[in-house]
Formats: sequence, C-alpha cells, structure tokens
Amino acid sequence: MRELQNRVQRAVIMADGKRVTASDLELTEPVSALPPQTLKEARERAERELVQDALRRHQGKITPAALELGISRPTLYELMEKLGITRN
Repeated sequence: MRELQNRVQRAVIMADGKRVTASDLELTEPVSALPPQTLKEARERAERELVQDALRRHQGKITPAALELGISRPTLYELMEKLGITRN
C-alpha cells in the first residue's frame, strides 16, 4: 500500500500535463516482465526506493527524510550505506 501511495504521489508531482499517465506511474512494463526476486532482493529494492524518494522530497536532508521514514538519523545513514545510496 505504501509503495502505491508513493508511486501516485511521485506521478502527480512529476506529471507533465493535467493527467497522470501510465508512464508517470512507471507502469509501462508488464508485471510479468519483472525478473523473479528473492524476499531479500525485494525488501532491499523497496527500502532503496523509499529512502531515495524521501531524500529526493527533502532535497537530500537527512533529518527530515529520517523523520518521514520513521527511523533515526544514524539508522538512515546505516541503511544508506547498506543499500549503496549516496547523498546528492
């Protein structure tokens, strides 16, 4: 549910026109085209997307991104290191 909410919010912000399209929602590839994933890979992918989205929304500021994600600043730094995410 959270992924859907984030995807819709991102699409509304990034949409070029008055309508949100499938490409704005990043739904251009059929679900069956996605490679099979292990639970660990799926979890890391979801975590990476959430962290990157939060950092993007807060212009790379760690404290507000961590608050949005419901984690502490040190935990966010550890998660970023684990997932190979750098601050822009």
